[in-house]
Amino acid sequence: MSYYDTSTGYNPPVPPIPESTPQANVVKKPGLFKTFAAAAGPVQLSRVILGIILGLLFILTWAGTGPAVVDAGNPSEWKSDLADASIKNEVNNGETKGAPQQSVVNGWYANDIAAVTASQNTYIAASSARNGTLLMLIGVGIAGEMIIRGFAGNERTKKQQGPSQAVGAQ
Repeated sequence: MSYYDTSTGYNPPVPPIPESTPQANVVKKPGLFKTFAAAAGPVQLSRVILGIILGLLFILTWAGTGPAVVDAGNPSEWKSDLADASIKNEVNNGETKGAPQQSVVNGWYANDIAAVTASQNTYIAASSARNGTLLMLIGVGIAGEMIIRGFAGNERTKKQQGPSQAVGAQ
């Protein structure tokens, strides 16, 4: 049987609880962030936060402002587009019978080449915008580090002066 048979009236005695019973130690540990914050201090913590924010902004900038996102064309398509324009120009030039027709065909060819040039310019502009934004983020990171170092330097000088000198300096 896997249960007590209470019909017999026999209940085994429960052993007494010893005084030295180990108690369950249910202490909630602080989280990873609180542990790091306590061990690192405010300066290191602010550096980590700045790094995380800048890292996310770098990733978002890289992914969100690329030439592919802006639909600026693809460098591999430009060669084939120029070859198509050249072939169309040669075919159309073969069918011309005078200077007026030749100037019209040249205009068509210029339009085909202008479309490729516009695609290339859009690609370059999108790449330049991305590079400018990434460069600005690097500047923000350097400025943030300089600000953090300034606060860390102020804290160090306050600790070196001691409480009596710091009060007298005010």
